[in-house]
Amino acid sequence: MAADESRTDDPSKPPRLGFFRVAPAGVGIVPQGRRLGILSAAFNPITQAHVALAQSAYDHYQLHEVLLVLPITQPHKLIHDAPLDARLQMMDLATHGNLAFSIGTCTHGLFIDICRAVAAAYPPETRLWFITGRDAAERILTWPYPDPAKALGELFAQAELLVADRQGAFVLPDTAIVREYAGHIHHLPLPAEYSHVSATDIRTRLAKGEDVSELVSPSVMDYILEHRLYQEGTDAHEDQHGSP
Repeated sequence: MAADESRTDDPSKPPRLGFFRVAPAGVGIVPQGRRLGILSAAFNPITQAHVALAQSAYDHYQLHEVLLVLPITQPHKLIHDAPLDARLQMMDLATHGNLAFSIGTCTHGLFIDICRAVAAAYPPETRLWFITGRDAAERILTWPYPDPAKALGELFAQAELLVADRQGAFVLPDTAIVREYAGHIHHLPLPAEYSHVSATDIRTRLAKGEDVSELVSPSVMDYILEHRLYQEGTDAHEDQHGSP
């Protein structure tokens, strides 16, 4: 499916997944016990930390595929700077050569909606493993859903949550609803050098003309420079509460 076929800003419509790149060695070739990792972020731009999170989850939790999801709309932020197509291209460049990584878009941004979209696009009985940092996990678990118990119950009926310490150690929110699902929330190892890598910081530094080559892959750095992304004058601060 082309990346733009599922674009919508209408949250009342069913969530839909669109594929930009399909993993040739993903869950589709696994007959049973399928394990799909999902890393959802703005990828503005995709950083070395994003790739490290995906690879750590793939390695430590024996996943068959990792799907990098770029939501068309974000429930907690506005996205400026790089257009969606440019971010997809950078995601492709950063993960090029990894046969178990897919890239897609989703019309909705909440994890529960991404769950529904993935369920419609992947084989039945595929277990989902959402990959997050500490900040995103805390936001997911304490989001003001219309019915938090129902939303978290539906989410954890289909998925596990992998949480990496990022800019501080993850602490399980002390609420009865969250504690009920503590067994579905797992620690995700992440090398310390990635814990403070932030797309917001990268954009800010690029706008100042500073070097960020150690924070993104060489191919992504080349793309940013070639297309003059994140130049001075763009809004480099809109997703300060976002993922890495």
